[in-house]
Amino acid sequence: MPRRFLACAPALLRVLGAVAIGTAVTGCGGAGIEGTAVAAEDWGTPATSRVPTSPRPPNPGAATDTARIGAGSPVDPETYHDAKETDSSPAAPTIGFHFTTPSGNIRCSTPKEPTVLLCEVTDHAYPSAAKPADAKEPCQWFPDYAMLTDEGVAAGVCLPRPLVTRGSRVLPYGSSIRMGDFGCLSTEGGLLCANEVSGHGYQLSREALRTF
Repeated sequence: MPRRFLACAPALLRVLGAVAIGTAVTGCGGAGIEGTAVAAEDWGTPATSRVPTSPRPPNPGAATDTARIGAGSPVDPETYHDAKETDSSPAAPTIGFHFTTPSGNIRCSTPKEPTVLLCEVTDHAYPSAAKPADAKEPCQWFPDYAMLTDEGVAAGVCLPRPLVTRGSRVLPYGSSIRMGDFGCLSTEGGLLCANEVSGHGYQLSREALRTF
């Protein structure tokens, strides 16, 4: 079944009008983009790990974070398509990318073309994002989602249904994965992800949500 993924594209938001972003943490005001994360019947062909994009100026100060991701032990992203829609459903191949940290506390998913990365932190000490008063219905608020696009980061997402899958493959500590322009590094201190074109990114852990 098709799902909606979010990205910083105001024109598409005006067309779709059914999604909202909560707290804009850096550089992203909110928008919507149509994509398919997991289809119950028609899964389609798995996405490739590289999607051509127009170059954007790097975000100042992010070079150290992107270098850390680049120094990780790379995994084959094409082995990270399998996921579950629910805990009880069987794992199956999808047309997006999905992975889980070794602790099981952070799960991430992308749509068919990885233009947006959504990660969910199940247990954390920092405050969950508050639902915006102007959220449009139908809206199921996901306060523990962190969203990364090529234009920035947002915390909290309003969607008709969950998008981050369950039962995905573990990304081992010290390993990095590349999905389109996104790269993520799994560490014992948390998950570090960045858009390697814009330089925007976040570091997720139980203790904090750090953005750059």
